[in-house]
Amino acid sequence: MSFSMIRGNMESTLATRRRNEILEAALKVFSEKGYHAAKIEDIASELNMGHGTFYRYFENKLDIFNQVVEEIVSMITQLVTDINPHEAETLEDYRRQLEMIGDRLFGLFKSNPSISRVIFYEAFGIEDRGLRERIQEVFDLIGRYIELYLENGIARGYMRADLHVRETALAIGGALFEACKRVVSSSDPEQDLSVWKETIITLIIQGVKKG
Repeated sequence: MSFSMIRGNMESTLATRRRNEILEAALKVFSEKGYHAAKIEDIASELNMGHGTFYRYFENKLDIFNQVVEEIVSMITQLVTDINPHEAETLEDYRRQLEMIGDRLFGLFKSNPSISRVIFYEAFGIEDRGLRERIQEVFDLIGRYIELYLENGIARGYMRADLHVRETALAIGGALFEACKRVVSSSDPEQDLSVWKETIITLIIQGVKKG
């Protein structure tokens, strides 16, 4: 490997690390101040960084906000799609899968409340078509993935064959995200988490089970 290649790899690693640091600082600032009140100077000051350095990585405030949302979307997608929807052989297996998905989502938002504030509140207050379409895409993706769980349950015979699969999947996804939103803003997250999980899972199971 040549010296120029080694130097290029080092610069790439440093650039990636610096970019991630800026994204972390931006998440914090957008969460605390809100998108409209936040300024590039606020993000730069979090890292004692000059404006010039910031603009090497991002074009403007909307650009970095979009990238913050993209990172959150990737994390959420990974958490949900990492579970095999075809594994559940019984309704009880499906219940355990629902609990796992719920725990993963709740865990993500609880471990970093800034994520929930940005994705549930700030992102929907910005008049940017591309951003809204991207958020809608992730909800649709998760809905399509939940469809696989339902189709598996129908095929194995423990779910109703007459389910409106697409609509049921979107309703389940909406319920899970609404629960996350409520729990992370609760004064007693642990208690509310337990109640929401039991409520949602019971409703889902009762609605989809066969007979």
